[in-house]
Amino acid sequence: MEISLIDPRDTTWELRDPTYRVYFWTVPDSVSYEWRITDAADVHEVIAWAEAERGERTYELFIEHVDRRASGAGEWIEEPGLIRLVGDNPTTGRIGGSVSISEG
Repeated sequence: MEISLIDPRDTTWELRDPTYRVYFWTVPDSVSYEWRITDAADVHEVIAWAEAERGERTYELFIEHVDRRASGAGEWIEEPGLIRLVGDNPTTGRIGGSVSISEG
């Protein structure tokens, strides 16, 4: 993890009401159960729901995002994707990581 100071004026848009997805994973069989959440007050409400529902499962929490780009023909192409906020996918084998802090 890297931490640095940032100028908040460097962005051009903000999404105030995101759509979330929560993927619950059963271990050791690595089966996932996916949920889509809209109209949540904030990410804390979604995390509280996920924690209450998880039982013995692990989970990943995402924000849905649609990336729009121009095609070669000048048309817009929408490509849905996910931005991971928290959690781990047991099928990837990646858990944890290193931390580095810089000022800047």
